[in-house]
Amino acid sequence: MLVINLVWVLFILNGQVFASMTRTPLHAGEYWTLAWFVASVATVGGALGSGLESDEAIRAAAYSKREQERRRMLDDDDDSS
Repeated sequence: MLVINLVWVLFILNGQVFASMTRTPLHAGEYWTLAWFVASVATVGGALGSGLESDEAIRAAAYSKREQERRRMLDDDDDSS
């Protein structure tokens, strides 16, 4: 995730706008820091978000509709046995 964010920040971040807002020039260290910060926040946010969701909601988001149908069929078979 850090590498992906680093690539994105290289394309998206405008050095002149950054310098005008922070009053410091944009160097490689700032690119690295911003990419690391975004990756860290995304990781923590994802962990918190998945911890607050129910197991059923996580399965619905993670698996395709066909996989959900297979799981229901297996559960129905287990219940009827």
